[in-house]
Amino acid sequence: MPSVTRPAAGKRQDRREELERRLFAATEELVGAGASFTELSVERLAAAAGISRSTFYVHFEDKGDLVRRLATTVLSELRDVAGAWWETAEHAGRAGLTTAITAIVAVYRHRAAAFTIITETAAYDPSVADELRVLMQSIIDATRQAIERGQAAEVMRQVHPAETAAVLTWMVERAGYQLVRGADPARDATVIEVLTDIIWATLYTDPPAKPRT
Repeated sequence: MPSVTRPAAGKRQDRREELERRLFAATEELVGAGASFTELSVERLAAAAGISRSTFYVHFEDKGDLVRRLATTVLSELRDVAGAWWETAEHAGRAGLTTAITAIVAVYRHRAAAFTIITETAAYDPSVADELRVLMQSIIDATRQAIERGQAAEVMRQVHPAETAAVLTWMVERAGYQLVRGADPARDATVIEVLTDIIWATLYTDPPAKPRT
């Protein structure tokens, strides 16, 4: 007898993901227009997304739960675009690093309101702060692994991998938050250039050694 459990579960998951996308988009639009997320009620968020208050609570525990999931989504975008450099760090040239930084800056530009919501909520909601810390640590760990591979391939300097990864990751985060989010887009190219200069000079030998064959 054919099972109907998987298709039904799949449809429920699709509906849940679509509802999340609508709520994320509505919340970011409200905050992007100047609303304070702290002062936004669940009723207003639900109405902006075209759902009822009761439907909101079917899918989310509270506003903090919404922000935790938003953080997971947005930082996953950062991981995805940074992954192109992580995966080839021991072979990538400066152009590859610039491409990755450009993509990261684009995420901060496109999801500016989301980063505002996440950072401001983390300041008073411990559960959001913990989620953000875990997500950022995953990015730091991936950066550390890229540095270790680069050192093994003798194309990166013998810096302290864990500490250097943490410093560089938080540097990029602060630059994105303070210099990209809500700032003049005309400055993005300069921010990208400066971040590339700092990361390249910190990590890579000069001139970079050729990857071993």
